[in-house]
Amino acid sequence: MTATYSCPAPLWSAGSTIGEFCLLRVEMIPEMRVTAYELEHKRTGAKILHLHCHDRENLFAIGFRTPPGDSTGLPHILEHSVLAGSVHYPVKDAFNELHRSTLQTFINAFTYPDKTIYPVASQVKADFYNLARVYTDLVLRPRLLPETFCQEGHHREFTVSGDAESALTISGIVYNEMKGAYSSPDNLMFKALQENLFPDTAYRFDSGGAPEVIPSLTYQDFVAFHRTYYSPSNARIFLYGDISPAEHLPFLQEMLAGSDRVTVDSSIASQERWTAPRSVRSDYPIGKDEDPKRRTIVNVAWMLADNTDEQTSLLLQITAGILVGSAAGPLRKALIDSRLGEDLSPVTGFERDYRQTVFAIGLRGTDEEKAQEIESLILRTLEDVAAKGVDPELIEGTLHQIEFGGKEMIRSNYPYGIVLMGWVYHTWLYDGDPLSGLNFPAMIAGIRRRWQENPRLFEELIQTWFLRNPHRLLCTMTPNSSFLDEREHRFQEQMAELRAGLTSEELGKIDADAIALKAFQAEIDTPDALASLPKLHIADIEKRAETIPTVETMRGNVPVLCHDIFTNGIAYLDLAFDISHIPEDLQPCLPLLGKYMTNMGAAGLDYEAMAKRTALKTGGITCSLAAGTNIQGNGPWQKVIFRLKSLYRNIPDAVQILGDILTEGDMTDLKRLEDLTAEKRNRLHASIIPSGHLFARRLAASSLSLPAYRDEQWHGKSQLQVLSDVALQFPQSPDDTLNKIIQLKRLVLRKEGLTVNLTADTDGLAALSGSVDHLLGRLNSLPAVPEVVPPLLTARNRGVTIPAQVSYVAEAFAAPTYGDSATASLLVLTKALSNGYLYKTIRVQGGAYGGMSVYDPGDGVFAFLSYRDPHVLRTLRTYRDAVALVCRGDMDQEAFEKAVIGTIGALDRPMDPYGKASVAMTRHFAGLTDDYRQALREEILTMTVEKLRTTAGRFFEAVQDQGVIAVYGGEEKIRQANEQLGNKLEIEALTTL
Repeated sequence: MTATYSCPAPLWSAGSTIGEFCLLRVEMIPEMRVTAYELEHKRTGAKILHLHCHDRENLFAIGFRTPPGDSTGLPHILEHSVLAGSVHYPVKDAFNELHRSTLQTFINAFTYPDKTIYPVASQVKADFYNLARVYTDLVLRPRLLPETFCQEGHHREFTVSGDAESALTISGIVYNEMKGAYSSPDNLMFKALQENLFPDTAYRFDSGGAPEVIPSLTYQDFVAFHRTYYSPSNARIFLYGDISPAEHLPFLQEMLAGSDRVTVDSSIASQERWTAPRSVRSDYPIGKDEDPKRRTIVNVAWMLADNTDEQTSLLLQITAGILVGSAAGPLRKALIDSRLGEDLSPVTGFERDYRQTVFAIGLRGTDEEKAQEIESLILRTLEDVAAKGVDPELIEGTLHQIEFGGKEMIRSNYPYGIVLMGWVYHTWLYDGDPLSGLNFPAMIAGIRRRWQENPRLFEELIQTWFLRNPHRLLCTMTPNSSFLDEREHRFQEQMAELRAGLTSEELGKIDADAIALKAFQAEIDTPDALASLPKLHIADIEKRAETIPTVETMRGNVPVLCHDIFTNGIAYLDLAFDISHIPEDLQPCLPLLGKYMTNMGAAGLDYEAMAKRTALKTGGITCSLAAGTNIQGNGPWQKVIFRLKSLYRNIPDAVQILGDILTEGDMTDLKRLEDLTAEKRNRLHASIIPSGHLFARRLAASSLSLPAYRDEQWHGKSQLQVLSDVALQFPQSPDDTLNKIIQLKRLVLRKEGLTVNLTADTDGLAALSGSVDHLLGRLNSLPAVPEVVPPLLTARNRGVTIPAQVSYVAEAFAAPTYGDSATASLLVLTKALSNGYLYKTIRVQGGAYGGMSVYDPGDGVFAFLSYRDPHVLRTLRTYRDAVALVCRGDMDQEAFEKAVIGTIGALDRPMDPYGKASVAMTRHFAGLTDDYRQALREEILTMTVEKLRTTAGRFFEAVQDQGVIAVYGGEEKIRQANEQLGNKLEIEALTTL
């Protein structure tokens, strides 16, 4: 990401007509460094918004209002299907081809409850227009083949192809994706709140699709939905980046040519407000052997203001932040301190992705009979806050956090332009002002004035929108160990009933259609079809690797890395402490150390006062753990990293707060420590089903290298077991854990082995530098450290049972690290397999949501993964076939070139200011110099098919019988796989108590 301090000068004035476009508005927003152009295409009525700025990562997105009329998942299935090819680009999977053969920095599509958006981004102008041109044609003129509908949506087939006597089942990519989503308690909570808060609108349906309803969708309805809603007259086109609007408009005119204005009724109806609160009860799956006690989740939710009322919506967002945004929030604190549950519900907070905004709050880890008590406590606390008044420091802290969030340039998994796109659509989708939510500094200044004029502004908001608002829902979700079995039983009954009503000829047709679908999926695109897609070539790629400005100095014996980067007035500070000397029995407690230190009291203040202080003066203080290998052969590096973000004006205070946390932290509040432990355990547990492939990869890789072992120990199943044990034992014996934490703190927080990482522009670095000197003076020295015995790494094939209808299958191999001659080849190989054979075999033909390979030279692991996968054995066989394919050297020149382009695209992924600083620090630990990175890039760019075949084949021939398997999935599927596996999976529960 690049940026400057100024807005681009406007090219035109409002009211102008440029070609076929009416320029409705031109507005400079200096605080965001953008010049905004709002336009309308005269012929079609398409709405366009361009945020012109100096960021070279340009974004194009075309979106449509797509209100669902049922829960068949029609908008979601259509989102997948339009990307499968169009009139002008008649390939079978245009999305994957673009993903493989361009330098896209982002390419995807999003299905929301009421809209569908298709964004693409690139830093290369020609590539950007190629992507935008194809995407526009895909969504406006898709082929929508029946085979695509069956593949992406649903189709019937027999479990044994060609055997009409075998079991009848249903498959489809979206169908299996949603089976995974409906196994996640968090997803089920959001679903329950949405459908029951808005029972008279389109939100009562699941636009993603309910698995039991998806099979009722017909191809005719599928095609008709596209014809109804995917018109330029219903389109909102969003553009962001440094390409001039003078270049965009001719492109858009070309894209919209041939279309006329039509009437599209896609309006999103408002929910009529209730006159009395309501309640609803639902359940969610847990494992058969899991204890249901204290596993209920209780939420209270309100429907609030219309999204187009930007001022009220922002005021309510601030009010929500005051109530629950920090540990000092009165509603958050009252719920946690009540001991009615273990931690806050994951749906807690303010939500704007609906026509009317929503606020929800609740507790996780409670019992069903406490639901009314929890609701009463919430209401009593709100009454108390409204009567006694809101702490002004909480208001100031919340205003500061919102100002900080509006100022910080964030590009993690998504481009910064997508962040702004989200803000724009909050109002634009409902025919409101698309720019009303962009100028955070101006809006915060206006709210400060209103607060000064009316000191009881927020108390009145609580009275009006919470206490006097009868549109309130009490939602209780209870654990059900037979949830999945009941669903499977109903499904089998439906299949049996369906089968009984079919003639032998009809059964034969189902089998014939399934076989025909597989034949279609196996077909390759014709050369003419592939040639229709614009392509980049290896010769078009930038030869030089991007570098991150880094100056290394020393403060005493402490290395300090300085990165002079434009950060929009935000300073970033990392303190990376070496932990390679930590004894093995203490290593599993390192995640708890970070959790406790950043969420407790310090310097004589309790945790509530410290939370207010932190919110007032920082953008957040966090702690993370990381490990990797060193290219220079210095052994693995292992770090605990404390991270601070601050506006320049607050640097001295912010660094003082960090110093207080590190040197004067208070660990005496045992009740708070117990709450933090439960919160960390519950959040890790809840992340498993949505990210099961990552947990499976960690488990499979944990025996292959020390960095991979640490990753699993700190972030995987092993850590969940540690947290579960600590949470269980804490009430009776807190000293056991506390003594380990105190010992860890003494061993970790020392100057020896510390690296300081500073990121800001010149002025910010100067302010940081002075404050850091004082901070370093507060840290102790502890040169003598205990000798560490490294852990014994033992390979085991493992099957972890989880309450899910789909599986996550991983197989991992020990692989070369950075510096090895095979690194470049294996990086290219992962792209070739992920976007080629694995994608086609596991996703397209197998019906899983994802299949991929991942190679990390940082921890020395190559892995195969699947995501939301209906299979286990079939997928493991696919991995074996992939290895055989590599060893045979089956790769054509075109697939090879696409893999090279994709590899460079991954290396060139844009980063936000803090991302650059973090990556630069990691490269420093790993010894990855700019010279080495340049040499690696050149090796990738000059690679040949023959070199890739030879190197990759040699690697897999050496390790093909040494893969370690880990499967997360339902117990029955794992046991069925074991019946045919030679090396059995050790079946184990997620945790043991």
